[in-house]
Amino acid sequence: MNISPTPRVAVAFLTVASFFCTTRQAVARVGETRDTVERRIMQPNLGKAFFRGKDKDNRDAERERQREERDQPFNETKKFYPPDTAEGVYWKSALANQLSSENGWKVHVFYAGGRSMAEAYQRVGESLNEFEVRALLSANRGASSWKKLSSEGGGTNGIGYDYELEDGSMRAKQKGNWLMIFSTRLDNYVVEQQKVAKEIRDRETELQKKEQQGKAPESVMGF
Repeated sequence: MNISPTPRVAVAFLTVASFFCTTRQAVARVGETRDTVERRIMQPNLGKAFFRGKDKDNRDAERERQREERDQPFNETKKFYPPDTAEGVYWKSALANQLSSENGWKVHVFYAGGRSMAEAYQRVGESLNEFEVRALLSANRGASSWKKLSSEGGGTNGIGYDYELEDGSMRAKQKGNWLMIFSTRLDNYVVEQQKVAKEIRDRETELQKKEQQGKAPESVMGF
């Protein structure tokens, strides 16, 4: 299922020129093809594919890995993404012309129909700041503008978001050192899948209650 938007064109509004120049050249953008995303991020001395295996022999490291997974802003809703979703995970240095493994970004990109539909940026080494948030949003705004608002998400309310483009095509949410930008079509798809899952749970709960009701007389017989 192709639910990705058309590619966005970066429009700058940061005055911190050095940071924005690096971000504009290397940041992934919602709506781009996987080849385009990976060419942009995985430039020499700038980015690479990210892999972090499980380390069951190191309990502290494994606990930290599990904690990081729980904190991911897509952790609760990823199971509701389209069945053909593919995930790419990348590392991008925050330092120009230096592939630092300590100061940079861990980026999760979710593809459907061959294009990016959601991108989650985790700042590593330093705290995510407002100027970085603005730069990332700017790279994904096209001809529209972001407005700040709030929708909690969860349950049957989709992913949740703090920002939405005025043209209604994309949304974004910040969670700690994470910023996630995603298409509104994906969010709406998640809402529908959450509703289906809730209906199934409700039916299963009702069947369980009927079964318990039928067994109750036999269970308490003799008291």
